[in-house]
Amino acid sequence: MLTGQDSYASYIKLSVLSLPRILAVQQQSRHPERPTIKSRPGRNKFYYCLLLIITLPLVSINFVDAQDRFPDSIHIVKNISGEGSCIIEGMTAEQARLVALQRARAMVIEQAAGIQVSSSTLVKDFALTADFIKTYSKGFITKESVEWLPLGQYQKDVSSAPIPEYRVKLFADVYVPEKKIKPLGLQGKLDSSVYKEGEKASLNIKTERKAKIAIFNITANDEVVMLFPNKLERSNIMVANASLVFPSSSSKMDFVMQNIKGHNRDAEAVMLVAMDAVHERNFMDIFSPLSAMNFSAFFKKFAEVADYCEDMILTYEIVASDLK
Repeated sequence: MLTGQDSYASYIKLSVLSLPRILAVQQQSRHPERPTIKSRPGRNKFYYCLLLIITLPLVSINFVDAQDRFPDSIHIVKNISGEGSCIIEGMTAEQARLVALQRARAMVIEQAAGIQVSSSTLVKDFALTADFIKTYSKGFITKESVEWLPLGQYQKDVSSAPIPEYRVKLFADVYVPEKKIKPLGLQGKLDSSVYKEGEKASLNIKTERKAKIAIFNITANDEVVMLFPNKLERSNIMVANASLVFPSSSSKMDFVMQNIKGHNRDAEAVMLVAMDAVHERNFMDIFSPLSAMNFSAFFKKFAEVADYCEDMILTYEIVASDLK
């Protein structure tokens, strides 16, 4: 790891072993630390050259209507409303706001997709975050407008002190995919569901039919990053019934878990996607590898190819290294 960085920097460090020199690329964002991809040292005897690339997420102010970008055959359920709230207990205020927003997102997806995750809009258990994140594969929010309501209070009974409660109302457009391919038989598994900060994670992926594979990280700061394929590992075609391990033993990268600064634990996920191998689109043409996208911008792009893909979301928790 490079040292002397801003306390708010999170980075991706890569080694390009095919070049005469090892090129280390560090991405620095406006967000706190999150799981990173970093190089494995000692792979090459050549001289190091370090290049620092600072990337700023691009946020579009005037959104184009999602249906204007998609074929007429794609139907988006527009302007669904949902609410969520979360009490600030056992988590930071920042986390409580995100959990409330995740609950509201789950509610609008529930309405669009005809499913139910929880009967209550109030979240009192951090563990429920994983259930809300998993709903993201049931319907894709292509546009959202967030309205924060006045801070509320939750009180279990008169003998308990009131607890501050964040409340949010969400208006969203949701696309529910209509599969146009035969089942690909996507399967995936993380090597753990709970990681200590600094631990390395790995994924095992398998499909029953030939497919193009992509791996996305849904981060604790509400962004989505395509981890694979990337500029170092472009080959993402899987033959039927073969297994893919990411990162592999020969990979140029490690998937290292990190908490956001000041957090004792964070809930995150990887989204595995298999695209029919005969489909004309490629993930590298749609998404910029290792570049963070905001939530709705990512799913708006993914909705373009979702009908030709299978996807699954694997959630995990990162706990601070000093916690037992």
